[in-house]
Amino acid sequence: MEFKWLETQLGEFIELKRGYDLPNKDRAEGDVEIISSSGSSGFHSKAKVKGPGVVTGRYGTIGKVFYSESDFWPLNTTLYVKDFKGNHPEFVYYFLKTLNFLQYSDKAAVPGVNRNHLHKTWIKVPADSSGQRKIAESLSALDKKITLNTQINQTLEQMAQALFKSWFVDFDPVIDNALEADNPIPEPLAERAAKRQAMWAADNEATPERLPTEMRRLFPDRFEEDEALGWVPAGWNTKPVSQILEINPRVKLSKSTVAKYADMKSVPTSGYMIDEVIEKSYSGGAKFEAGDVLLARITPCLENGKTALVDFLDEGEVGFGSTEFIVMRGKGELRTPYVACLARWEEFRQHCIQSMVGSSGRQRIQNACFDSFYVALPECEKPLHLFDRLCGANIRMMTKNRMQTEALTKLRDTLLPKLLSGELQLPDAEAAVDAALEAKTA
Repeated sequence: MEFKWLETQLGEFIELKRGYDLPNKDRAEGDVEIISSSGSSGFHSKAKVKGPGVVTGRYGTIGKVFYSESDFWPLNTTLYVKDFKGNHPEFVYYFLKTLNFLQYSDKAAVPGVNRNHLHKTWIKVPADSSGQRKIAESLSALDKKITLNTQINQTLEQMAQALFKSWFVDFDPVIDNALEADNPIPEPLAERAAKRQAMWAADNEATPERLPTEMRRLFPDRFEEDEALGWVPAGWNTKPVSQILEINPRVKLSKSTVAKYADMKSVPTSGYMIDEVIEKSYSGGAKFEAGDVLLARITPCLENGKTALVDFLDEGEVGFGSTEFIVMRGKGELRTPYVACLARWEEFRQHCIQSMVGSSGRQRIQNACFDSFYVALPECEKPLHLFDRLCGANIRMMTKNRMQTEALTKLRDTLLPKLLSGELQLPDAEAAVDAALEAKTA
């Protein structure tokens, strides 16, 4: 499809307007998204702008562009599209992502973008909205799959975390076995036992399936009291984390060796998947291998949830990262799925946070805190092997989705400037998108 191209100034294409103040004290509970220069920043009870809308940072974070299908509130640190002037909103979103906003910055210590300067920028765009829509649809197909992958990974993580808590924190299979054997339930576990008993008695469609009998046989049917943790499954051992994990295990990597590197900023605040891995010469930092788990040790990264899985190295390959990572690796029968779930367990994280020391704003976890956090583990390795098999499948799927997302993101970012400059024709772009989606989902 050949487009008729229009050369014009940005201000003739769209009208940008500064966002609106909304102090925290004035925010009310609601479902209207608040968008700042760095993205979603909470919710409010009422909107300032009708969706769909496009927002970019004018102050603070420069260069990011955000799209909102629904009504929203753009903060004062942003510019939003007040008038699309008949142009396709989603195309405008993709087009603005190609602009170098920093060249319109005032170069101050905290950069700011002048919308009047932006409006005078000469641009080249498809003249009619139907052509704009076709370009937007092609690129959007990639973004929708990327979003779906993110949602799937969130669900997979939640499933693994729920199983970890059920087996190793709440001891649900042991409670079920004890109830079936008519063995006594300790008082601290009585309420949960009653809930599970009522749940099985109800036997409705919302009731989750109980573990199959052969799986429940891997767990005991009674509890015993432990000095460190209270009531735990009979025959299980209680140990501090420092005895079940290797903390910052010794890994060899010679100075100046080029290796894969993960920075703290690339580690997510939710999920395990690192956003960006580069290669550079090793000069220091935390060293790790495939299957290790990275835990941020410094404030506020730990409080924000930064945790990552090393799933981007080959077997035997060594990588490195920020000096503010704690590297965690399971000993013996404890594999990556258990360590990853432990690192995300809120009770464990709160213990780490409460043990941080140092000056305000630079507090760090001390390795000694792992000596005082206890967990209960089965003496028989079979429940651990089963957990590793079930949750390991989740982690492998999460890694596959991450790799697919990286490939689709790279394709989108390659196609975007070529489509918007006319260098690449739409049929060729659509064919590339279709091929990528089919190949990656096969």
